[in-house]
Amino acid sequence: MVSGTWYFGYGAEAGTKVKALGPGSFYTEPAGARHFARTGAKPVVLYIHGFGPTDTHYIDQAATPGPDQI
Repeated sequence: MVSGTWYFGYGAEAGTKVKALGPGSFYTEPAGARHFARTGAKPVVLYIHGFGPTDTHYIDQAATPGPDQI
């Protein structure tokens, strides 16, 4: 985390298991683990680094962004 607060959790739904991550924080996304993230009302700057390959599968297919939203 560079600035702001990033809310992150593991599981299929955002619930009480959300952890607030502030500047200087980091987290991992294990392969195949369901996870979710959100921001609050203030802007967030997040630095992402990883090794591929990577993939995204949305639990709610209706929420899957289209090509014009990526």
